[in-house]
Amino acid sequence: MTSKLYNFTQFDTLFSPKHIAFIGASEKSALGSMLYLEAFKDSKWADTFYPINPKYKTVLDWKCYSSVLEVPFPVDTAYISVKAKLVPIVLKECMERKIPWVIIFSSGFSELGNTEGLHYERQIKELINHNSGTRVIGPNCLGPFNSEYGMAFSFSNTKSIPGTVSFMSQSGGHLNQIMDIGYKRDIRYRYGVSFGNQTDLNCIDFLRHYRNDEKTEVIAAYLESFGSGTGHEFFLELKRTTKEKPVIIWKGGYTEDGKRAAFSHTGAIASNLRLWYAMAAQTGAVIVKDNEEFWNAMKTFEILYPKYIPKRRNIGIITPGGGNAVNSTDLFSSHNLRIPELTKESQEKMSYILPQENVNISNPIDLGAFGFIVDIFIECINIIANDHNIDFIVIPLWGHFLYKHIINKMLDVLEQSEKPYALIMPSIADSEEVAQRFSIIKKTLHKKRVLYYLSTRDAARSISLYFDYTEHLRRTSYLQERS
Repeated sequence: MTSKLYNFTQFDTLFSPKHIAFIGASEKSALGSMLYLEAFKDSKWADTFYPINPKYKTVLDWKCYSSVLEVPFPVDTAYISVKAKLVPIVLKECMERKIPWVIIFSSGFSELGNTEGLHYERQIKELINHNSGTRVIGPNCLGPFNSEYGMAFSFSNTKSIPGTVSFMSQSGGHLNQIMDIGYKRDIRYRYGVSFGNQTDLNCIDFLRHYRNDEKTEVIAAYLESFGSGTGHEFFLELKRTTKEKPVIIWKGGYTEDGKRAAFSHTGAIASNLRLWYAMAAQTGAVIVKDNEEFWNAMKTFEILYPKYIPKRRNIGIITPGGGNAVNSTDLFSSHNLRIPELTKESQEKMSYILPQENVNISNPIDLGAFGFIVDIFIECINIIANDHNIDFIVIPLWGHFLYKHIINKMLDVLEQSEKPYALIMPSIADSEEVAQRFSIIKKTLHKKRVLYYLSTRDAARSISLYFDYTEHLRRTSYLQERS
């Protein structure tokens, strides 16, 4: 099926519906989508939410209708949560009612891999092909998320601060995770969507929509396949999009066992990971392989893009402790980042502050024991922040520095510089005391929108991915100027 073009003004109504019908609503079910109904009682849709179920007169004090055809109000979005065999029947009623958007929560389709599930999914496709007025998300999905209104069928906190990251997920569980981790790590979202089997609307449609959305600056996607789209269509749209906005793709199902799991999850016929890397190399997309890489990349790109577009890969590292400095240098260097020496002027300034023994003033900056004197540490941070050879500042911290007044002093100096920077936290998993200190300063880091990582490896990987993308932008701009 070829991906269709949509009116993007109308497309926005998917994320901002006015009237919602929920087909299959029930107070008795303790599983699945019913668990989310209560949240709508306190939402902006409290008076425009219409439960549909012929078994009930009321659901959670709402009037309940026997069919979507009986709702005497305009309906722009319908959610379907009934048995798979009933989905084509109620979908046909939604199309008869000319409802623009239908989200199918129900599972039991191609992901089962059996004749029955495939039959029901084919029926959905046939209905879609004969009706251009109704678009379908799913089946086997949770649907859209809008951070501004807190709209989502999700257990996660939906009250986070709205931002510029829009995501898509083939997995409903990952949608929950993305929102939950985002709230805890202060990743600020614009839109999100879980689209399951992608029988109709697919990753290409949402990629196109996010590219056209002015408030979206970073796009993130968990994908197992292209759904109703094709790899060629996705490649072309990706190539257009990455010229304007970064696209971070977490590719699920890249091992043989993972491919098997992906098929049973969303019916995805997973493709070879090498093809995805080849596509990324040609388009400038960012490929990550696991959840931690995904969260870290989203946060890195959100904080840095488009404010900082570095022209070089030069990293300045400053920390007390030679071993810590060596470890950081090895990890950043192995991720194709440069650790150049500071200018002679900067090294001379350092030499006036630090002793000659047990320190390194070239880069990485090993402050030795003197680094635990806060004023000396901050004075040296100021020097490296103003060094012409450094494009990005990295500060691996010890537990001794995890106090609000110390962090604020560091941030005051760093914020005076125009250079991007990142803090690397000491291991909070190994010390309850350090974890408690971190939980306190985390509020400050989030308020000031500070980039931080929970491990040096995560920092090196994520910052390297960001530099890879900015290099792609510069190459693309250069080629466009030459053509």
